[in-house]
Amino acid sequence: MRYRKLGNTDMNVSVIGFGCWAMGGDVWGEVEDRESIEAIQYALDQGVNLFDTAPVYGMGHSEEVLAKALGAKRKDVYIATKAGLEWNDQHNKIWRNSTKERIFKEVEDSLRRLKTDYIDLYQIHWPDQETPFEETMEALDQLIQDGKVRYIGVSNFNVEQMEACRKVRPIHTLQPPYHLFRRDIEQDILPYCKEHDIGVLAYGPMAHGLLTGKITPETTFPPSDWRSRNVLFREESLKLRLPIIDRLKELAQSYNHTLIDLAISWVLAQEGVTVALVGAKRRSQVEKNLPAADWILDESILKEVEQILKDDHPITTWGGPPHRSQITQG
Repeated sequence: MRYRKLGNTDMNVSVIGFGCWAMGGDVWGEVEDRESIEAIQYALDQGVNLFDTAPVYGMGHSEEVLAKALGAKRKDVYIATKAGLEWNDQHNKIWRNSTKERIFKEVEDSLRRLKTDYIDLYQIHWPDQETPFEETMEALDQLIQDGKVRYIGVSNFNVEQMEACRKVRPIHTLQPPYHLFRRDIEQDILPYCKEHDIGVLAYGPMAHGLLTGKITPETTFPPSDWRSRNVLFREESLKLRLPIIDRLKELAQSYNHTLIDLAISWVLAQEGVTVALVGAKRRSQVEKNLPAADWILDESILKEVEQILKDDHPITTWGGPPHRSQITQG
């Protein structure tokens, strides 16, 4: 396993981080806690030391499973979790809420579920444009002063939103979506993060399973799996991208690697990216993900990838949970 310094923190993190969304058991289909725990413990043994979760992953279940898996080894790893989303019973939806009151409540709940007295990296999950960024950042600053949080970050924020946050206090990390078929952060977000020494934790490097090589035109997902509603897996998208995926797979195989290796290694090769956050529900998936950490793509391979991708087109993806007013008015 390789390690990198995470932005302007003192954390030396594994280049592959363990994404804990799937183990929440609510939007990725069925999952067994026993298998999730085995996967986490195997990743630990292989040198993974960064685990990213959130309260909304299974309404706290992901955090609880992570705590069980880590046990006494909690002190040996970095835990990243999030705040700023709230379940609304009346509308049966998750909405954005990054008020000071909400953040203070969420951090206590997360500390309890994670069975720890501090969180290494605390991130705002989605930008809440109905709460002043000043209020949100003041809440995070207070948590640092109280010793409950070591470092702070944001997720799914653009440059303008990060700049507004940084007017109040520095941020340490950004967590954006990034993979071979979604590259919008290259234009301004990655350069901004590099300029300001903001660590980048890229999520979805395998395009949520599309870049595993297992997806076919006949692939379907149960209603409980969020990919059944994702634009990446619609017929028109698959028709365009499956031939590209076949060529990427051939390229990887020509170097005695898998498509998974190529997808993750490509993300790690991009200037400004610190960590690729890769999700898993079972040990066998972790075993397939980790070899990518040791494949460092040179310029010639990167050029071959670009040549294959030249016929791809930008995609439109989900814009995240609605704001409170959108639910109230809708």
